[in-house]
Amino acid sequence: MSKRSLFYPYTIENVHPGFSIDCVILGFHKKKLWVLLNKFDISKYWQLPGGFMFKNESSDEAVKRILEQRTGLKDIYLKQFHLFTDPARTVMEQNIEYVKGNADRSTPSSAEEQWFLQRFISLGYYAFVKYDDIHLSKVEEDMTKWFDIDHLPSLYSDHENIIKTSLETIRSLLPVIPVGYELLPEKFAMSELRRIYEIILNKTLDRRNFQRKVLSTGVIIQLDEIKSTSAYNPSILYTFDKDKKDTIDHTLFLM
Repeated sequence: MSKRSLFYPYTIENVHPGFSIDCVILGFHKKKLWVLLNKFDISKYWQLPGGFMFKNESSDEAVKRILEQRTGLKDIYLKQFHLFTDPARTVMEQNIEYVKGNADRSTPSSAEEQWFLQRFISLGYYAFVKYDDIHLSKVEEDMTKWFDIDHLPSLYSDHENIIKTSLETIRSLLPVIPVGYELLPEKFAMSELRRIYEIILNKTLDRRNFQRKVLSTGVIIQLDEIKSTSAYNPSILYTFDKDKKDTIDHTLFLM
């Protein structure tokens, strides 16, 4: 059975020329922040999930379609954060590698090849998801995999810079985005919430001070449950008050 074209379902007639979308999809698991990447079998580089914008779509409509295709999820928390326009951002040798590999599975026209080899500007979005809600694709020609944000593989084009820029943006907006609510499961330990902030802020936070300030907001509700991570140090579980979740970060940022 022949493999589907790399460009499917995009054609030069139905997409906006020279414009792409890249998504930094973040999840939290085992005290680490993870980013979702995918890799085509015709390339040695991992890359951010992304795609192109159909001529009859807005960028927000396009990214929602792309994210649903990649994660199977709808109503994901996502925000547009930067337009990447550096003329040198596209590594043409990598795109040529894609075109040559794609020729083995389909017969693209010379116009399609030239379209893919043109300069692209890319609109970046970041998204927060629950790690366990994502079902990874195991299709050989297009794999998806979680990577520790601090240990990334060799990435396509300027995608390392896109990830770096997304984290800088999230850090600057931490007072106004419900990052903990979007990344954590319904029930969580205080240490897990603190760890998210430590990763994003790139600094260690005092455990007692963090807990005191979080609880003083009234946004976190203590449950009559514990999480047995060890016999000697069980963790009390908490949950977010959904009516107040958008206010937590204002206080935490002042630490």
